[in-house]
Amino acid sequence: MSLNLNALAIDRHPEVRARPLSPGRASKGDGRGRAASFEGRLRRPPQDDGENQSLGSLIGIAFAFVSILCASDVFAQDYSQGRRLFLEKADCQYCHGWAGDGAGAGQSPGGAANLRKSQLDRATLVTVIRCGVPGTAMPHFEEEAYSDKRCYGMTEAEMGTRTPPLPPSTTLPPRDIQVLADYLLAKVIGRGPITREECFETLGERVRSCSDYPAAQ
Repeated sequence: MSLNLNALAIDRHPEVRARPLSPGRASKGDGRGRAASFEGRLRRPPQDDGENQSLGSLIGIAFAFVSILCASDVFAQDYSQGRRLFLEKADCQYCHGWAGDGAGAGQSPGGAANLRKSQLDRATLVTVIRCGVPGTAMPHFEEEAYSDKRCYGMTEAEMGTRTPPLPPSTTLPPRDIQVLADYLLAKVIGRGPITREECFETLGERVRSCSDYPAAQ
């Protein structure tokens, strides 16, 4: 008579009977259990090994360093080119004076605007340099300003005798006009009375007459 040894062993030892798996536990052969376990690992936050913190610290230091440089003279804008345009190439000082206060040369037409009291914004200032001021001695520094209607919507023929003259010095390319406007806004427009420091900065430390101006408050 044949015996079912497997059945006999199970009957004698009920503890070996198959037990249901506890929740969340999967057998090695259960593919769905392995997938759930893998998804659980994906949801866990990444282990902090210090590398991310170090990278974040380096980025923070770099931003702080750039901020310090931007606040220092390292990134201070250089207005020397605009100053040269004002004093030399365009020779604006001939009518407006070296400080832009309207005290030009004795041979100038006179009546130049005191730019130190002006409140012109950048767009208007660029237009005035490009197109001049109709009916006055203020010249247009854009050579072809009145060849079409780009200035004040009028051509030279339409404006007639009120057309601003060409400058006695030279016309300027668009880039120079922009640079000149930026210099005037930074160093002249709305600055009020001339100071000793401005005189030395513009004309040089050896100009003794700069001492006649009051020190900046």
